[in-house]
Amino acid sequence: ERSNDPELKHPFLSLPFRVETEMHGLILAATKKEFCSYMTKQLESSGTPNNNEVVGGLTKTYRCLVCIKHPDDIERIEHLVNLPIEHYVDVKSATPKVFVRNKPQSTNHDWSRCLMKITSIASNSNNFRAACVSSKYSDSNDFTLAHRLWGPNYEHPAEDVGVQYVMQVDVQLMGTKAPHQIRGQLAALGIPIVGDGPYGGGTCEMRMHRHMWHRMAVQICHLEFRLPKVGQEEEGVAEEEATEE
Repeated sequence: ERSNDPELKHPFLSLPFRVETEMHGLILAATKKEFCSYMTKQLESSGTPNNNEVVGGLTKTYRCLVCIKHPDDIERIEHLVNLPIEHYVDVKSATPKVFVRNKPQSTNHDWSRCLMKITSIASNSNNFRAACVSSKYSDSNDFTLAHRLWGPNYEHPAEDVGVQYVMQVDVQLMGTKAPHQIRGQLAALGIPIVGDGPYGGGTCEMRMHRHMWHRMAVQICHLEFRLPKVGQEEEGVAEEEATEE
C-alpha cells in the first residue's frame, strides 16, 4: 500500500497469470493495472517456437528433480541439453495423459504437438551429476535421502518406485503455456518428476512442524520478461536459487 498517496483508497494487487497449483516457486504480482495488462499481453505473445527457440515476452524456467531408473539414463539426458524435445499428447485422454515421441497415424485421437527444452542440469554448475537413493544399509546417507523424498514409513522407498538416482534438470516449455506438459514429457523420456505419482514418480511426502503433505519436486525458478519502457528494450529477470531437496 502506498501510504503517501491520499487518493489511493483500495490498493491494487493482482497476479498477471494463473497460479500453477501443482507447482511452487516464483510468483509475479502486479501492483498497477497497467503492468498487469502489460504482463498479460507478454504471456499471450510467448510460446510460439521459431527455429526451435523460446520466443515471446515471457520465459519461465522450471526446476525439476527427476527419477533416474538406470545409470545410462544420466548420460542420455545430458546429451539432450539445449536441444528441442518433441512429443505428441492425446489431449482428450484422462490423466495421466498419453505422450508419445512419434505422432500416431490413427485419427481416433486428437494429438497435439509439444515442445520443451532442457536448459541445464545440476552437473553444469557444480560437477554433481546425480544423487544415489538406493542403498543396502539403513544408516547410510543415501538411504536417508530416499526416505526424505518418498516418506519415512517405507522400508525401501526408492526401490519400491524403481529408482536408483535423482537428478536436477531445468526445463523450458516451447510453444505452450500448459505446465502439465512438463510432467508428461519428462515421464515419456523415462525420467518422471519425484512425487508425480500419476506419471511414475511415486508419492513425495513432506513432513514439517507436525504436518504432512504431498507435493511434486518441481518449482518455477526463473522468470524473464521485457520491462515496459517506451523506446528502450530492457530485460527484467526474477530468479530464485533452488536446491535438490
